[in-house]
Amino acid sequence: MENESNTTREQEWQWCLVGNIVDAHKHGEEHIIKYGNKQFRPGAKVYINLVYGGMAHENILVIGLPRRSSKYIEIVIARKYVCNFRLKKVFKPAVLEKMKNSQWDWWGQSNESYDRINGCLDWLNAEAEQYKV
Repeated sequence: MENESNTTREQEWQWCLVGNIVDAHKHGEEHIIKYGNKQFRPGAKVYINLVYGGMAHENILVIGLPRRSSKYIEIVIARKYVCNFRLKKVFKPAVLEKMKNSQWDWWGQSNESYDRINGCLDWLNAEAEQYKV
């Protein structure tokens, strides 16, 4: 019986919009080059939820591993700090647990979730190009 429980847990997954924190970006009026952002290292993988659609997705909710911790955090950051948007199946138990315990609804396993994420990819990646250094 215990093996069935482990198998079910291992097979748990959901669709998610995934991206990476930008390597370098301009900051401030002097256009100083900064790397990553305050919370995440450059290139860090983040799991994205587009819950702030009314603001043209300028800010996005993400789950990721922060610079100074080994535990995932859920935080709102500016979309300009994320690049390389893509669609992935998430299997990591720690990330799935964070999504499950979130106050926001995450994507799920449905074809509708797949289609919604896939529909945003071209637009998000085109927008991310304008912030490249």
